Amino acid sequence: MSRDKTGTSMRNRILVFAFVFLILILVICARIFYIQIVRGSEFKSMALDQQTREKEITPKRGTIYDRNGKELAISATVDTVVADPNIIKNAKNADEIASTLAPILEMDEAEIKEIVTRNSSFEWVAKKIDAEKSKEIRKYITGKDENGKKLSKEELKGHNLGGISLVEDSKRFYPGGSLASHVIGFTGADNQGLEGIEAVYDKYLKGNSGKIVTSSKSNGTLPSDYEKYYNATDGDDVILTIDSNIQYFVEKALDDAYVEYKALGGACVLVTNPNTGEVLAMATRPTFDLNAPRQISTAEDASATLEELQERWRNKVVVDTYEPGSVFKLITCSIALEEKVTNLTDPYFCPGYLIVGGQKISCFHTAGHGASNLLKGTVDSCNPVYMQVAAKIGKDRMFKYFKAFGFRETTDFDLPGEAIGSFWPYSTYNETELATSSFGQGFTVTPLQMATAVGALVNGGYLYKPHVVKEILDSNGNVIKSTTPTRIRQVISKETSDTMRYIMQTTLVQSGSLAKVDGYDIGGKSGTSEKLPRGSNQYIGSYCSVAPINDPQVLCLVIIDDPRGASYYGGQTAAPVASSIMKQILQYYNVQPNGADSISSSDDTVIPDVVGKSAEDAIRIAESFSLKYSMRGKGDTVISQEPAAGTHVRNNSYITINLGSHEEISQETTVPDVIGKAADEVNALLAEAGLQLNATGSASGSSIISLSQEPAAGTVVKRDSRVTVNFGEQ
Repeated sequence: MSRDKTGTSMRNRILVFAFVFLILILVICARIFYIQIVRGSEFKSMALDQQTREKEITPKRGTIYDRNGKELAISATVDTVVADPNIIKNAKNADEIASTLAPILEMDEAEIKEIVTRNSSFEWVAKKIDAEKSKEIRKYITGKDENGKKLSKEELKGHNLGGISLVEDSKRFYPGGSLASHVIGFTGADNQGLEGIEAVYDKYLKGNSGKIVTSSKSNGTLPSDYEKYYNATDGDDVILTIDSNIQYFVEKALDDAYVEYKALGGACVLVTNPNTGEVLAMATRPTFDLNAPRQISTAEDASATLEELQERWRNKVVVDTYEPGSVFKLITCSIALEEKVTNLTDPYFCPGYLIVGGQKISCFHTAGHGASNLLKGTVDSCNPVYMQVAAKIGKDRMFKYFKAFGFRETTDFDLPGEAIGSFWPYSTYNETELATSSFGQGFTVTPLQMATAVGALVNGGYLYKPHVVKEILDSNGNVIKSTTPTRIRQVISKETSDTMRYIMQTTLVQSGSLAKVDGYDIGGKSGTSEKLPRGSNQYIGSYCSVAPINDPQVLCLVIIDDPRGASYYGGQTAAPVASSIMKQILQYYNVQPNGADSISSSDDTVIPDVVGKSAEDAIRIAESFSLKYSMRGKGDTVISQEPAAGTHVRNNSYITINLGSHEEISQETTVPDVIGKAADEVNALLAEAGLQLNATGSASGSSIISLSQEPAAGTVVKRDSRVTVNFGEQ
């Protein structure tokens, strides 16, 4: 019985043991299932991470070229120092590495040691080192000098660089230094674009990184039979519309002006092709070296802050706004001609100021220009003439054209940070603002907007989108993106554009502008505006010129911000810069000089009488007198003309021929009473009666009115007759 109990007890112990063993087996199986199946991929990945490492292969950044294929930004091959702390840990050579690399890399030993002893398999030690440093490090890695000769044990003693390697990298280099710096921009330490074209077109230029994947044993050593190489894809090349030769002309002239005129607010120049919108050159002062954009190079800059550096990187052509001053008179003039509210010879009078909306607004020539017209008023840059013209244009039309010329929107230019400028809201745009806006005061535009608008004045009337990128090519030279000239809209007619070129040429020549280039037909207009706050004695001088005037291929806008030389006027500061640049460009383009300016050397002629003639005969007669002409009205007979017959003008001047029916020629009108009236009121009354003003007398004084008139009020005369009005102080 006892034996049975003993046997039973044994069986029970065996069953318990078997049960426990079974439970243990099940736990182990569950654990294996958990590790192999549930978290298998995770642990596999972890193991792979421990046994493999990757080295990034930096792609070669694309090259930036000018329009002629000249390299403006290239990538040079350099080396980057990397470390494998696993190997260094096993080799126990961290101190040797730190003491060897510190003097070569000009780094602190402690810093290097901290890097190479981190708990990882890959660390950057120093990026993009120069060739001399690379050569010095390579000899300790390979044990050979630059000629392939083995170093002795003594030479290698204390310089064990096991775990250190050199990885091929690329570094951005700019052959021109500061040339076109504000256009090209620069890159950061990781070859990412930070400014200019480098930033905007970074996705094309940067390419795609490659990598080297290698396996390692647990001790960090690498077997020789496993390495996988994934090729990097080089970046695309960018071709600019910039001509580096023209860019050089611009920067040299701008450097001289920046120093001579002590431009406290800086200076900038923009050169474009008005027929395509292509930017041929763009420069800003102060500037910087693209190869060292953060480097302080002069003693006076020694304490420059990051904010001051960013100001130096600022592209004034694109991101700054300014009041354009009298250059904007060209826009006002084109609006008036396009809307036919006046013509070149309609009479105006400048007493030295006008009172508009209760405010006295002066002409820069405070004594007044006296009798004038639109052409003379442009040559004289007369504010009162333009205020009277703006009153005829009116608020609605001025607003409409301000938008049509592109001043209410950005140009969608290639470079970053483009500003938009400012204009009055329609609800507050009153007669005073209308008057001051006619000569470019009280609102702001960017230099880019201004040059684009003037381009439309001279190219037949079309507003083109400005651009600085011509093409993008892949690494095989295939065009993957191309920029064609984009015509946004037609703003003025070809006829008005033709007239504007004539006005710009006449203005440059007859004003004796310093923007003139002997032997070449050029058109242009100066501008001077007072900066805010008014009365601070800060001004902006500007000049915009185009050439050749009969077929403009080049437009040049020069802006000198807060000049502190002998003069602040645009005609004295910016005009000579425009002249220097234009002369070099025209010679570079092999444009042959014509010997003398066509306007300045032309003879006078006398306006013939064409009233009563047919349109065809009037045209023939005008051409025989070396006159240009514009036609207004409908009909087959000339019913009036401006200027009147017998007026002495220069060859190539304009005569306006008004057409109608033969019966209208004999129409008569009554002379209104204009005595005691201000000049602008006199002009309006006579125009309403179909008469022309012949102004005489003094234009000086603070209270100018009409003192007498001939013929007297109430006299019946033919339409288009002249009424002589004598002005003087009351």
